[in-house]
Amino acid sequence: MENTIGAFDFVIDISGARVIGVRERLCPGCKSDDEVDGNIRLLKDDLDAVASQMKRAIREQAKPPIFTKSDNA
Repeated sequence: MENTIGAFDFVIDISGARVIGVRERLCPGCKSDDEVDGNIRLLKDDLDAVASQMKRAIREQAKPPIFTKSDNA
C-alpha cells in the first residue's frame, strides 16, 4: 500500500476477499476533535486504498487463465 498508514490489508482466497487489520492500535491517542478527525481520515484513506487493491485482485482472480492445458497433451 503506497501512501497509506498500513493499518489495513486484505486476504483473498476461493471464498473471496476480506479486509484484515494489521496493527493492534489503529491510531494514536487523540486529545482534540481535530486529532480525531485527522486520524479517522487517515484510516478511511487506508481503507479506500485497500478497497482498490481488493477490487483489482478480485478482477485478476476472475480472469480466465491465458494458457490452458490441452486435453491432447
